[in-house]
Amino acid sequence: MNKTILLIEDKPTLLDTLKSLLELYHYKVIVAANGAEGMEQARLNRPDLVISDIYMPVLNGYELLEMLKKDDALCNIPVIMLTAKTEIEEIDLAMQKGADGYVTKPFVFKNLHAIIKKFLH
Repeated sequence: MNKTILLIEDKPTLLDTLKSLLELYHYKVIVAANGAEGMEQARLNRPDLVISDIYMPVLNGYELLEMLKKDDALCNIPVIMLTAKTEIEEIDLAMQKGADGYVTKPFVFKNLHAIIKKFLH
């Protein structure tokens, strides 16, 4: 059975590109444009993995992470933060809030995929 990835990103071009790349590897990809949509999709679909931007409108990645980790049904889903923020404080904050991985933009898809495989295989 194909694994399901919830991809949360507010930039449509990056969202579409990443979705296409992930689908090439036979993942089922559900998309959301912000953290609020992402939380709704997580509840509806129970993905195997969440990949989320941090800085988005409505509900940011940190708030989303806190909500996921507090939800008994969703708290065990691994979350990879995908962001342009490279400061060590940002990485530490994401990890403190429960992120399982942290990838900075721009990124090489092969490297992101290696992290995804670590959680899904």
